[in-house]
Amino acid sequence: MSHPFPLEILKALSQRRNDQATRQLGKSNRRFQDEQDKLSLLENFRKDYQVRYDAACQQGGASDTLTNFCHFLERLDEAIHQQMGVLEQIRQQVRHHQGYVRHTHRQVQSMAVLSDRHEAREQQAQLREEQKMTDEHVGQKTLRRILGID
Repeated sequence: MSHPFPLEILKALSQRRNDQATRQLGKSNRRFQDEQDKLSLLENFRKDYQVRYDAACQQGGASDTLTNFCHFLERLDEAIHQQMGVLEQIRQQVRHHQGYVRHTHRQVQSMAVLSDRHEAREQQAQLREEQKMTDEHVGQKTLRRILGID
């Protein structure tokens, strides 16, 4: 008679937590990539504007135009700096989620080991029970043969 794994609920819960943690890590990785793309766009936009500013300086553009270029470049620098901060925060979230995924994965593995051990004990008990029944049957058959009851 087989007994169910007594920690089956915990095993399922640990798997569910691991699945959720893995999904959350995926979301964080996607968000990190999106924010990295935004930073790249800002940096490229800044480079383009710097080229325009340099060209306007060489052509002797009006001072208010050059001042506007400078102010806009400063705003782009500020936006880039802010985006780098956002990116660093998300990088920390990704690291946190990676650690949590590792933790939940270890829990899943531990539950799998316990479940495997339980299954092995159950199989051993079943084999002993079958052996006992076989021995008992053979013993009765032998006794009947000795007694001539057959």
